[in-house]
Amino acid sequence: MATVRAIFQPLVGGQQHAAQLVSLAEEPWLDRLIISSAFSNSAGVAAVSIALAPVAGVCRAFIGVRNGSTTAQAAAALLKLGVELYALDTATRTRIFHPKTYIAAGTDQARAIVGSANLTHAGLFNNIEAGTDIELDLAVASDTAFLDTILNGFDDLINNHPQHCFRIISGRQIIDLMRQGILEDERNPKTQTAFGSGNQGAETSKPPINLPSEPSPVKPKAKKPKSAPVAPAISLPAVPPIYGQLVWSKPSLPRSDLQLNPGHAPGVLRLTQAGYRVNGSIIDQTTYFRSHVFAPLAWSYNPTAQKDEAVAPTSLIVAGVYVGDFDMPLSHKPAWAAGQGNYTTGLHWAGATNNIKHSGLVGRTLKLYQPALANGRYVVEID
Repeated sequence: MATVRAIFQPLVGGQQHAAQLVSLAEEPWLDRLIISSAFSNSAGVAAVSIALAPVAGVCRAFIGVRNGSTTAQAAAALLKLGVELYALDTATRTRIFHPKTYIAAGTDQARAIVGSANLTHAGLFNNIEAGTDIELDLAVASDTAFLDTILNGFDDLINNHPQHCFRIISGRQIIDLMRQGILEDERNPKTQTAFGSGNQGAETSKPPINLPSEPSPVKPKAKKPKSAPVAPAISLPAVPPIYGQLVWSKPSLPRSDLQLNPGHAPGVLRLTQAGYRVNGSIIDQTTYFRSHVFAPLAWSYNPTAQKDEAVAPTSLIVAGVYVGDFDMPLSHKPAWAAGQGNYTTGLHWAGATNNIKHSGLVGRTLKLYQPALANGRYVVEID
């Protein structure tokens, strides 16, 4: 019969998840160890690395990526320990890998810590986290079923979702994932306002909550290796602005808008009606984009092409990854309506074309947001 203990960090007896995970990894009977965390950083790995090192050969770690939090340094630290490391990339911002589950399994018994604590310094020491420490007796059918359900779930991710649950085997692979924006770089921390953060109101000077806290360890400066090649410096793009108001969305993106059909409206995202409603009414696409969404831009008339032109400063986010800022040309020509209600305004992908020209984006939803700040950038998101 399972024995269950509550963990409520740091409110009850100064509990910390770090000590619980260390004791889990030190169980003398374990022959299999599972680490699963949505977010991970190097300080979180360092907190348990001494205990992990002796059992790294029987350890599988699953870490969420493409979430704006998990770092390349965390992945490198786990790989260096020798664990079997898997990245979980859902390829969308609207769904992330989120379980925080740590399991030691043996022949006759097992132990699981399940809760809210990530493999980060804050998650293991300072955040207010709740968890359950469960001792399982594998002679009991219900305890075995509990363990099998979780272990089979991780096996299913590996076996049936190889594109999204893939093994990390080299430092070069980690650097590539960081270059793509799928892993974060602790040398260039990013802070971005969360959706739904709302308005704090007039009272904004309240002090931090008074609870025990463990300072993050100060990392010594790494010495330059004498013989090992040094990875090239990585220049990451600036953090995009926070999202402004949603002004349009286009579901079920066709191949043509993603420039996958050669010769069809080359380089243009057609700003169509797409069933989008404002104040309950479907927009009139022939005037909405020129006279409302992009009205603040500096438009000029091109007499040769007989159309209005402007440039929209835009941040592009694809499948949850910010890929950069682009100055996207706009064209508006009422004659394109042709009396059939066709689109009259097009956004030209221009320098962003290579970032959207992928078959994996077909059928996704594109959203267009106004700048959050005056003279800010529009945001185009495909997810």
